[in-house]
Amino acid sequence: MFQFTDMSNSEEQIAQHVLEIRLEMGLTQEQFAAKLGVSFPTVNRWENKKTKPSPLAIQKLQKLLSALKKKKSTPQESIEEIKASDAPTNKKM
Repeated sequence: MFQFTDMSNSEEQIAQHVLEIRLEMGLTQEQFAAKLGVSFPTVNRWENKKTKPSPLAIQKLQKLLSALKKKKSTPQESIEEIKASDAPTNKKM
């Protein structure tokens, strides 16, 4: 499993994982930046292998990665059941 906190990660590996997380979340670079509390150019530089994330950004990225993995481990049927149970019903009494 990829760990952002592993200091041996190359800029290329980090860039690839930042991009994968962002795309999996279905966010633009601007939306992803806002979620992390960084600027759009910062995310752009990470994805284009210009710079590595700061230690604080790495912590936030690791939390997002963990949340995504947890979400993936929830069976799709359970997610659909949750959505269906939250839907309003149109039954008249």
